[in-house]
Amino acid sequence: MDTCSSKQRSWIHAAAPLLAVMTLVPSCLVLKPEHDELAQEVAKLRKENAQNTETMKRAKELADQVEKKLAELEAVLRTNQAGLGARVDQLELDAQELRGAAENADNQASTVNQELKELRADVDARLSQLEEKLNEATNIPEGKSELYEEAERQLKTKKYKQARRLFRTYESRYPEDGKLPEIRFKIGLTYFNERDHKSALGEFYNVIQNSPDASVVPDALYYSGLAFAKLGQCKNAIAYFDALRQKKTKAAPEYKEQAAKQIAILEKDDGEICLDKPGKAETGAKG
Repeated sequence: MDTCSSKQRSWIHAAAPLLAVMTLVPSCLVLKPEHDELAQEVAKLRKENAQNTETMKRAKELADQVEKKLAELEAVLRTNQAGLGARVDQLELDAQELRGAAENADNQASTVNQELKELRADVDARLSQLEEKLNEATNIPEGKSELYEEAERQLKTKKYKQARRLFRTYESRYPEDGKLPEIRFKIGLTYFNERDHKSALGEFYNVIQNSPDASVVPDALYYSGLAFAKLGQCKNAIAYFDALRQKKTKAAPEYKEQAAKQIAILEKDDGEICLDKPGKAETGAKG
């Protein structure tokens, strides 16, 4: 028969882990000192167990708090990273815009510089022309021979307006000079070379009428024929060429041969040159 009370059994059971070296005996007889010591050990174990439980509970609470804080930190970090990424993206866009603006500004500056260079070149060219015209206007030789030679030089270099101005100056300065027929013919020649054939004819006519014995009359007749042909007035052109060819003038044989060739060309023309031929007039009327 088991003589151990239920209270004793509970103590023994609670102390079992610490009493591994002890062997339970069926009689379960425990002495009073041993009983007290055993009760103290059980109380101590219960106290430690309660402390451990409390510690574990506190540790779990702390762990939960730590987990919560870590989650909050991770959320903040993710938010900050997202914001930082967006900020970086915006900065990159701003940098690209600034770079594009800088490139545009550089291109615009290059364009402005090029325009300034072109404008400067245009201004320089205009100034040069003005200076040249000013020099031409003021650089009129005082001497008679120098004036004539300068006019001839301008004519040879195809500066017809300047040559004409100098020839006019010679004409006004020396109205009784023997070279006047030649001067007037060369004035007409400047108009002819500028394709102002009507003005040229006026000068040539002046020479032929006012200085019939001058050595330049054959030249005036020939160029009058050419001027009329240029105007499409072939009848008048042929009349002047014929006068050069038939009339006893001082014209060289070469001039008379050229006049004959010009007459042949104009007589064979089918209306391409001559605007005063009947066929050409009828064609023009129909058109």
